[in-house]
Amino acid sequence: MLRLIFKDDGSEHEDLLLQFGDELKRGDSYYLALDRAIDPKDSSPRKVRLVLRTMFTAWLKALEEMPSDRLYLLVDVSDQSTTWIEVTPKNEKLKLRLGWSTREGFSVTPSKDAVCHSTPDDFTPVTGVDKMKMSYEDLRTAIERCRRMLDVQECSESDPTSILEHYRGAYGSQLLVAAVSHFDLFTKLANGPLMMDELRRQLELEKRPFNVLTTALRAMELLEVDRGRVSATPQALAHLTAQTFDMRDYIGLMATSPDVLNMVELLRNNRPVGSDSDDGVAFIFRDGVKSAMDSSNLARHFTESLAGRAKIVAPVLARQIEFPIDEPSTLLDVGGGSGIYAIALLARYPLLTATIIDSEEVLAVADEYSKRYGVDDRLTLLPGDMFTSPLPKADRVLLSNILHDWDVPECYK
Repeated sequence: MLRLIFKDDGSEHEDLLLQFGDELKRGDSYYLALDRAIDPKDSSPRKVRLVLRTMFTAWLKALEEMPSDRLYLLVDVSDQSTTWIEVTPKNEKLKLRLGWSTREGFSVTPSKDAVCHSTPDDFTPVTGVDKMKMSYEDLRTAIERCRRMLDVQECSESDPTSILEHYRGAYGSQLLVAAVSHFDLFTKLANGPLMMDELRRQLELEKRPFNVLTTALRAMELLEVDRGRVSATPQALAHLTAQTFDMRDYIGLMATSPDVLNMVELLRNNRPVGSDSDDGVAFIFRDGVKSAMDSSNLARHFTESLAGRAKIVAPVLARQIEFPIDEPSTLLDVGGGSGIYAIALLARYPLLTATIIDSEEVLAVADEYSKRYGVDDRLTLLPGDMFTSPLPKADRVLLSNILHDWDVPECYK
């Protein structure tokens, strides 16, 4: 087993993890960040990943042109030494040996010196680390995995929040118009706060749509909640009740728009528009419940659409969750969808393995992503229903964008 992983933690020290057979060695990204051949003024994690990509590409090229004797792959650079993997052809296999050299770090440019065709100065095998034997194809695959894992670690340099706010802004507008023009919510609070249950009773809403509506209005800073009592903010009282500067008629211009009327129906009926069933048609998989995810094409479209956002969030989330570096650990991703969150964690922790449980249609997408990012050898895809299927044991369980799909009783399960 061969892996070289960059666990970006901002330190530049002990953030390179080399798995060589059963051994795990730590190295520093410091000299990679100082690489003189690639953007010399930059020393960011982005630069380190770029240097590593260049090194892995050089490794692959050298392997294609494998000499008859041996070559050396650079894996770590420190002040007074460098670490290399000696690759020697033997009986249609490759013999790999880990060793260090007295060649000092300041004399190395990692992106240019990633491969050495002559023995590095005073090359000495690392004591206690066994040699490995691999086929050409297995070594190529291992290197390609290392290169691909870097892609899922890349963090966006810009914040897409404003784009998402505009994208989802229509829902906020619809909820505001519904609250003002169809439920007259703020008039009910004009004389003072009400308990949450009392306001819900007056609005004649079920718990889920009531929570959706009031949460949105709190986010708009139009409602406040204190110890179970809900009140309208001064701004809401001034403009959304019968006061001098009442704007309810203006807000009401949108009251009969199709989108607002659909939203009102959703809130009042607590089910999808036009559905006669309390179960409705969901964008999740549940055994025995009709689901849009039963369609392979729709499941793929929906899963890949959510992955577009998850790719931005996943590398950030992965930095917030710690797993052991030096010992195996397991992750269970419940309703894992495309698997991007689990994949980002696997790309940081070489001894971590993960299992995703979801529908077969969704897992087909996760399978593609796991191969794209080089972690398919450590990711198990388990078709099933998270409510009824047996769940494997794991050190950590991840539920990402899951609980909001369900009411409280299902979430407690």
